[in-house]
Amino acid sequence: MESAEQEIAGHVARMLGEGHGLPVTLDGAAVDITGTGIRVAVGAPETYLEGRTIRIPIGIAHPSWNGMFAWDQTVGTRGADRHPVAEALDGWAHNVFAVFAAALLPSSDLARRVTALPITSGSETADVYYGALAMRDFGGFTDADREAIASRPPTMVLIEELFGGYALPDRPVWVYTYCARMPDGPVTEVTVLNGDSSESFGHIADHLPWHGHGSVKSWALVVPRPTA
Repeated sequence: MESAEQEIAGHVARMLGEGHGLPVTLDGAAVDITGTGIRVAVGAPETYLEGRTIRIPIGIAHPSWNGMFAWDQTVGTRGADRHPVAEALDGWAHNVFAVFAAALLPSSDLARRVTALPITSGSETADVYYGALAMRDFGGFTDADREAIASRPPTMVLIEELFGGYALPDRPVWVYTYCARMPDGPVTEVTVLNGDSSESFGHIADHLPWHGHGSVKSWALVVPRPTA
């Protein structure tokens, strides 16, 4: 009998293969992008609210990352005509996997959703792949809020603070930020290479006007260019 992880991995394979034209091989609860070294692994999902919401651990790995996976906890909620797994995986593909596709599969359609910008320190240069912004308005957001978030999102502030004026990394570094303003106060979550760095970077969204309540989250991947 198939486990929940294996069933979800099957959905991932069909989405990436049939939906985005990538060559895929299903391997239990993992999916290989054939011939690229990219591997996607699915962890045990958790359901909430009588199955209406699901949280799925899903990670991306590449041989050059020394066995590390870039883990996300993607969440989906049942809609009128959509299963929560479908919503969770669609969000992951377009907002997370796309970031890594831009660096590793630049000809894929998902890569077009990503903005690539160089960052330089001394004689070293790295490319930063910024994923699409997932923005939610809980009430009161204005055009000024949306424009400020789009022009300088918290993830960009994080990258500037991590590497502006400092030595660039000698290996790929992935980061994730989630910043919100709720009725009971601000929320900031920062992940760098799967580790929680929220306490050190709790200020990265303070430059935004926050006229209302809402949230913004996004991923980025920093890839050093080869040195001559």
